[in-house]
Amino acid sequence: MGARFLRTLLFGALVPATFLVLIPAMILNVTGTEGEGGLVRLVGLVPLVLGIAVLAWCFAGFIVEGEGTPAPYDPPHRLVTGRLYGWMRNPMYVAVTTILVGEAMFYGSVALFAWAAVAWIFFHVFVVLYEEPTLQRRFGPAYESYVEHVPRWIPSRPHIIPAHPELKLATLVYALRDERVLLLRRSSEPNRGLWVAPGGKLDQGESPVECAVREMREETGLAIERPVLRAVITETSPRADYQWLTFIFVAWDFDGTFTPAPGIGEFRWVPVDEVAKLPIPPADAVFFPRLLQDGATFSAKFEYDADLNLLRSQQS
Repeated sequence: MGARFLRTLLFGALVPATFLVLIPAMILNVTGTEGEGGLVRLVGLVPLVLGIAVLAWCFAGFIVEGEGTPAPYDPPHRLVTGRLYGWMRNPMYVAVTTILVGEAMFYGSVALFAWAAVAWIFFHVFVVLYEEPTLQRRFGPAYESYVEHVPRWIPSRPHIIPAHPELKLATLVYALRDERVLLLRRSSEPNRGLWVAPGGKLDQGESPVECAVREMREETGLAIERPVLRAVITETSPRADYQWLTFIFVAWDFDGTFTPAPGIGEFRWVPVDEVAKLPIPPADAVFFPRLLQDGATFSAKFEYDADLNLLRSQQS
């Protein structure tokens, strides 16, 4: 968290300070101030102080809840929906505009009022053309739900945003023969282009074992017998479409003719000691060696960011 705090301070010194200090100073240097101030000047302190407090609160949300920074080049790993972001989607930009209005009132400067208007127009265009499409790509359905319930600019009473969908239930089956394991290089998401074990999602009313047997038959033509449950894997991310609870089986006994299903990818019998050399999902690289060891069934949890980069893992 300390590193995120320092990166946020650096961003604040570069971007908000440019909007709030450097450009206003240049404007005042050219135009000067207008009027003596008086009551209007004192009233201007209210939006000035309030805006600074809101901006600091927003920065804290990015650091703590988002596990990142407000900077577009160093974005949060998690979608920030708490604190003031439950009232509106863009409180940080509103805070900056509010500070500029306070500065304009404090210095009695019409030119600073004009700069506040220009800044807000810039923020609106940036949000609509860049920020919202980017968040949509990164967070998918979670961001869509947030947009549906929280307004862009006008504060509204915080809504209860529906929770992410429940974990998707799936199985993977590692079929072993002569120190080789059957793997599939997937041609579609999830894990497109990576080597994984055959498997898929549970159908309604299906047990994990039944799913494992069915998926192997459908994808490979092989009828596995006595699959052994070796692991239960949980994978979570800020994305509503990437929440998985996967039952990992190992099978040594199977019959039938190997008949790969068309259109799902390339199958290959891979020597066990060469699996780590292939492009495989980061979670698989962690748990696969343990599958081959004697021992009880184990569990593991893997947490990803919105781009599906592995953040942390734990096994038990």
